[in-house]
Amino acid sequence: MPRILHLSDLHFGRERPDLVAALLAQARHLAPDLVAISGDLTQRARRRELAAARRFVDALPPPVLVVPGNHDIPGVTPRRLLTPWRRWRRVFPDGFEPVLQGADFTVVGANSVRVGGPYLDWSRGRLDEAQVERLARRLEASAPADLRVLVLHHPLLLTDAGRHRGLVGGAALALRRLARAGLDLALGGHVHLPYAGRVNGVVVAHAGTSVSDRLVGAANGFNLLHADRARIVVEHWRAADDGRFVPDGRSSFPRRMRREAGND
Repeated sequence: MPRILHLSDLHFGRERPDLVAALLAQARHLAPDLVAISGDLTQRARRRELAAARRFVDALPPPVLVVPGNHDIPGVTPRRLLTPWRRWRRVFPDGFEPVLQGADFTVVGANSVRVGGPYLDWSRGRLDEAQVERLARRLEASAPADLRVLVLHHPLLLTDAGRHRGLVGGAALALRRLARAGLDLALGGHVHLPYAGRVNGVVVAHAGTSVSDRLVGAANGFNLLHADRARIVVEHWRAADDGRFVPDGRSSFPRRMRREAGND
């Protein structure tokens, strides 16, 4: 069963070059079946930041699935309102909701970023009902034994340390419907904190910021996930003082039988 390297919140423009090099070397050594990046590849969606993010993605061991975060569109400017995704589409032409299928996994990406809304914090994200239904149908079309994985930027689960950021809008609806679709694992970022838990039978794992200097109480790091028919294991890796990435604890969750989807 698959091994997934989960990166998030790279924030090129605020990246640490030493950690970029160390992470690329570690990724090649780990040789995962998939690399998933859950948004905020850039700091301000500038051309040079997107170009640096593209070079980084191209240097990772394939396949790589990428979804955007709220920092991957312009700030509060006319360009945000008129052409928010123009630069992203040029650099990441696979779009906002890519799908990758392997020998024993199906991974779907979701764009939880919104250009604006009736609130002051425009970094907030949302999943609407039609989008959730589209994602659910993609999961349901996968092979029965596949590990079914969702990648998005904004959180479906929060710990006390990040609760002030708020869940992604539509989280409860999304988890109910996607659990019924057999979702096993959801990967996210946004809060720059590593943690994992279980909601509606779905394992939710968040990675901290992998290579940026925008720390909020946790070291730079990433997640390495292992899954078989019985369990899903989330390994947290952190950047050590010598610049290497080292394992820093793990969480293990029983993998429910598919027939139990949505009933946990």
